[in-house]
Amino acid sequence: MRPHLAEQAVLRRLPLPGLEPRGAVALRLPGLTLIGAHLGLARSSRRAQLARITAQASRIADDHIVMMGDFNEWRDDRGLESLAGFRVIAPGPSWPAPLPRLRLDRMAMSTNLHILETGVFNEAGARDASDHLPIWARIRFP
Repeated sequence: MRPHLAEQAVLRRLPLPGLEPRGAVALRLPGLTLIGAHLGLARSSRRAQLARITAQASRIADDHIVMMGDFNEWRDDRGLESLAGFRVIAPGPSWPAPLPRLRLDRMAMSTNLHILETGVFNEAGARDASDHLPIWARIRFP
């Protein structure tokens, strides 16, 4: 009998460096590791945090990796150097939730994943749940 997916899941906290309390969590499933992160406000902290996350991901992940969350990065051309081996996606403006203008929330995926669709969830209640709107992606494994 095959074990249930939940029985195969491993959840791990990933402490992050920086001046302000930030963190990440990794959910390791068979064939896929999902990492949720909330990065710092200072670019130097974000760079160190992304370097730590990618180093830890390479140690704990077997196959496909999807990182997502509040990267707090205002620009597309700086601060994401540690993600050079990943496909970085900013689906659209997600902050601030009441009137989204900035793409602070992003995803970084293994290049071997096929991205079918991405977006920002803007349905009823989403603006009340957080100061960020949730981002999402539909992916296909090779």
